[in-house]
Amino acid sequence: MEQRKVNVTVDHTEPAFFADTLTVTHGQEKFILDFTQAVPRFDTIGEERHQTINIKHKTLVLDPKVAKSILNVLKENLERYEQRFGQIKTPKPKKAKKTSEKQAPSNVASYIG
Repeated sequence: MEQRKVNVTVDHTEPAFFADTLTVTHGQEKFILDFTQAVPRFDTIGEERHQTINIKHKTLVLDPKVAKSILNVLKENLERYEQRFGQIKTPKPKKAKKTSEKQAPSNVASYIG
């Protein structure tokens, strides 16, 4: 069997992307990672100053096996990072306010449709 050489080039022209948030969704065949960057801009138009939030997205669509590989690589690297630099502290999720249960007054008709 004859071996063929294949030339590979890597495009380094795409600038790095800093993400503020990540949204993950999935279906049976793919995982979708939507990285978002929100940057405030301040523009002066005439004498007035206006603020605009500029939002950019970078979306990755992954095969489930690739998504799992990324998860494993991230776990390994986070463990090494924390061994070297200390534990990464993440904010605790805010608890939702408990709503009080109110009963409808007896003079209000109920409807189940």
